[in-house]
Amino acid sequence: MTDALSHIFVNFSKRKVILVDEEGYEKDVQWKFDDEGSEGFSETISQIQEIVDNDMITYCFAVQ
Repeated sequence: MTDALSHIFVNFSKRKVILVDEEGYEKDVQWKFDDEGSEGFSETISQIQEIVDNDMITYCFAVQ
């Protein structure tokens, strides 16, 4: 993904982040459901919130 980031979707129930660029391409990042994955996911979300404008982030809580 070389274009600018346009939106981030954070799915808490799946421990997954979807990065969407200006061209509409998506990059999925998912963490394991263990202690290490939980810690890494939490740290990443905290960093995203510090760096990215909150209007660019959509939080999802539903399980599917």
